[in-house]
Amino acid sequence: MRSTSRRGVTTAAGVALAGVTLAMLPGSAQADDSWTSTVRIAKYTAYLASQSAQGDTQAEETAQGFGALSKADKARFLDLIEDHAVMRKVFDPAEAPSALVGSSQQVLAGGDVVVQHESLSGVDEASPHSSVALRASGYRDMWASYSITDRVMGVKVSRVTVRTNYQVKGKDTTKVYPGSATHSLSVPGCSFSHSPVKEWISSAPADNAQSETIWSASCWGSEWDKRERVWADYRGFVGGYLKDE
Repeated sequence: MRSTSRRGVTTAAGVALAGVTLAMLPGSAQADDSWTSTVRIAKYTAYLASQSAQGDTQAEETAQGFGALSKADKARFLDLIEDHAVMRKVFDPAEAPSALVGSSQQVLAGGDVVVQHESLSGVDEASPHSSVALRASGYRDMWASYSITDRVMGVKVSRVTVRTNYQVKGKDTTKVYPGSATHSLSVPGCSFSHSPVKEWISSAPADNAQSETIWSASCWGSEWDKRERVWADYRGFVGGYLKDE
């Protein structure tokens, strides 16, 4: 997410991601390097375990992926999530609205970091707003979502999603139900929050169900705001974006 410069990012040498990095010990002996790497890995593993213990299911998935990496790849993983320049690019993805259901991606750090844009949609068979009578009258409840997922060394570290839920009849969007915004984040020192989700039907001829939220990310003393929106019609997903507020 692009910085709004409300607070500056600390860049002084030796400052590292809170709770993860241990300052390098004096000397250059390989044994010292190995010991430091082991401690860093243990600290991040403990962080994920703590998040998981608080009910964070994404932390469990991240822990499994991180645990499956080799020691060298774990060290590379930690180097990347502690690299402020790289992570700023991760949280500030290229504005690339999806025009079709599917996915696209942005590759960083020589392919070790991937930012994936994904869109999905379908008929909501379990909608609490539907009924046999409504379906018999030609009304269908549908949903569509737009997500951005960040992976480091193939391991998911963050994801934001906004979803719209709506009703159609024929080619007309007849109602928009409350939408939702969800996220997961396994980067120490960073956090996400979002505004209440707004939803509406755009004017004809677009006739799209729309839902959006404003994400606020805080990382290492800097903050970012991004607007995430998804829109859809009787066919399903039509478009989505994550861009500067």
